[in-house]
Amino acid sequence: MLFSLTPLTATIEVVARAGGGGSSSGGGGGGELFALLGYFPSYYLGKLVKKLLPRRAELIVSATFASIVSIILIVLASFMGFIGFYIMSLIIIGIWAGWAAAFFGIWDRLHKRSKKAKEMIAIAAQSDSSWNEPALVEYAKQCFMRYQYDWSTFDLTSITTYSTPEYAKHSALLLQALRELGRTNRISNVEIEECQIIDVRDDMSANNSDNFTIAFQAKALDELIDGDGTTLFTDRRPFVEEWTFVRSGATWLLHDIHQNTASAMSRSQSLVNLASSKGMYYSLDMGWLLIPNRGVVMASGTFGQSDINNHVIGLYNGLLFQLYTYTPVPHGRYTTSMLIVQLTLPKSYRGILVQRTPKFFSNSATFTKPPKEYTKYTYEWPEFNQRYTVHATDADRLASFELINPGFMTYLYDNDPGIGIEVVDSTLYLFKYIPQHAGNIPSQSYEAMFEIAMRAYKELRL
Repeated sequence: MLFSLTPLTATIEVVARAGGGGSSSGGGGGGELFALLGYFPSYYLGKLVKKLLPRRAELIVSATFASIVSIILIVLASFMGFIGFYIMSLIIIGIWAGWAAAFFGIWDRLHKRSKKAKEMIAIAAQSDSSWNEPALVEYAKQCFMRYQYDWSTFDLTSITTYSTPEYAKHSALLLQALRELGRTNRISNVEIEECQIIDVRDDMSANNSDNFTIAFQAKALDELIDGDGTTLFTDRRPFVEEWTFVRSGATWLLHDIHQNTASAMSRSQSLVNLASSKGMYYSLDMGWLLIPNRGVVMASGTFGQSDINNHVIGLYNGLLFQLYTYTPVPHGRYTTSMLIVQLTLPKSYRGILVQRTPKFFSNSATFTKPPKEYTKYTYEWPEFNQRYTVHATDADRLASFELINPGFMTYLYDNDPGIGIEVVDSTLYLFKYIPQHAGNIPSQSYEAMFEIAMRAYKELRL
């Protein structure tokens, strides 16, 4: 699934993509290229050494070789002036980055956890035959393959047969969100390259508390298809995921899928608490699956580059609500993130955009100039016109006045936590510009955004 795909060679991709992304990222200099000149030879040489030598010897030999090459480059740089020193420094940085990626990658960390898990399974198996490692691995592999197919075909009935009720419900909501966007996430040519049990919990007092986590390294043809048949994004990169199963009587049920690249730095505890308090579901990393791609503000992202984190999904007043943090250009020169509330409307619109009017010295990245087909509208309330700028397509002129009616206008003005509103196709977005790490956003902002979204939905439903 695109929301769970994790690049196996994450370090390689971070280095290779740094400064990339075309004009949206502000362009990249040539520094990354010089770093890659050191990175790739070091990385692949390190992989070769790992196959030939035991762990301690491979670290000593590779680190010694990298040190010698680094010293030689420093000596050469001393004869080349400032530019030469700069280039050689980047190559040296690349050498050590490649060395670290080769010897301390994802699976090197997972192998340590796997060794401990094997010991725990062996102990548990002495009193409980269900702790049979080969059988558990084989069962997990079957579920892994089956879930890819069921997800691609929206077969929720099948998913419920091997998932906990909680995870089946979460999957159902995500599939509903896909349907409302008119998208299909098609997974094919799935191949498991490696899998290991990495965590085990054997509860002696209650079998239903037993669980284990297995890490998968796999590859697949992962396609995100739009409703008109257009392929929005294709991903063929290897990925690593951690799947957790819990015991249910005589069988095991899928309870969670964790993305290995999910960064704890981006975790918003206030959004975790919000999901729990409202009976919704939280995912730290949602990847590209639900990225907006139409509109004015919402079309600023790029599949494969933009990122959705802290994704909360669930029913609120009978409607499917999503709330998440969104970074359209994660590595851009002017990186801006947004907090977004999203829900689907019963009818479609060409485009309505309500933005906070920028102050004279404010960041221009938080105001997007609409295209020519949008017309600016003003209202009889001067203070409202000073705070907000409203644009709409000619086809939605009447709808914009239905939305920004006196009652909604007053409520928005009095309770606005600093948001903008965009309506495009059949989707309503509320957006608020935030720092990249949204951990300190007060819960009142979420509540206000939910209420404003509900009021906007009711106005546009009429």
